[in-house]
Amino acid sequence: MTRRLNTFLLALLLMIGAPAYWLLKDTSPYGVPAKQLDIVQLRTLAKAIPGQKPSRIEMELVAWRRVPGDLFAAGSGLKRRVIGVMVFRLEVPGQGPVMIETGTTQTLADQLGMDRFDSAAQKNVDSLLRQSSMILVTHEHADHLGGLAALGAAEGGLAVLSRAKLNAQQMPSSPISAKLPWPSGVLLHPEISGSQPQAVAPGIVTIPTPSHSPGSQMIFVTLDDGREFLFAGDIASMAVNWREQRPRSRFLSDFYAPEDRQAVIGWLQAIAALRKSAPGLRVLPSHDYEWYSDPLSRSGVARMLGNVPVNPDNKQPTGQ
Repeated sequence: MTRRLNTFLLALLLMIGAPAYWLLKDTSPYGVPAKQLDIVQLRTLAKAIPGQKPSRIEMELVAWRRVPGDLFAAGSGLKRRVIGVMVFRLEVPGQGPVMIETGTTQTLADQLGMDRFDSAAQKNVDSLLRQSSMILVTHEHADHLGGLAALGAAEGGLAVLSRAKLNAQQMPSSPISAKLPWPSGVLLHPEISGSQPQAVAPGIVTIPTPSHSPGSQMIFVTLDDGREFLFAGDIASMAVNWREQRPRSRFLSDFYAPEDRQAVIGWLQAIAALRKSAPGLRVLPSHDYEWYSDPLSRSGVARMLGNVPVNPDNKQPTGQ
């Protein structure tokens, strides 16, 4: 009887445990060739356009949800993490800010399963987008490009759209971007093209990285004081993705939000190698709110603009 029971329990464990491991813990494929990032090339391009470089970076949190860490970094544990929709403002003395990411809308946040959408924070982002001198996004998903698409339909929105530098796969006509609430009949032209890094402003370089989505790109930034940053986009949603070479879970990367997993792994290796060649480089993950909130992270992101910290225990902001 005991032998039969043990056999049954082992079979049950294999039937449940093996798929669970594959979906949530597995970090394969292994032996993927690393993509190439050259710090000398990036630094050269960052100096290619004369003018005032950004002087500081600030962040706004517009929505968030709490999910098991394993979902966004395979094998990182079941502890629930705050996954934020964040927008970054690069202050440029003497002109409007450069914005990286654009937030989202209440409707899109609900579709994404966010625990909370902060309408006041998004309103602040919309105001910054209107003041901006340039708008960049790391890719075309709703939690990165949705805010710009929606703002384009508002009064004065076409002027905001004209300041967005997008690549071909981020255009309203591309398969993923087409699902966003763009104004009817809007015509945009890609201003970022090619497969190589390119300078787009003083101190700012875009790096094509098709992987998480066809229009994915990382953004290298050098501030006027010499500090260097790499906006990793959803290639590294969390810091642990690149630090421990943990891609998203297969539940996300193969089913819920399909991506080129092998390419993502190649870029994660490239980020780690780039960080090794430039130890002072700050790699900024796209959704790891708790990492930005930890003073030990030394992210170099100065402060949040209009909102207060999230308390992950009750999913509500703390303070007033």
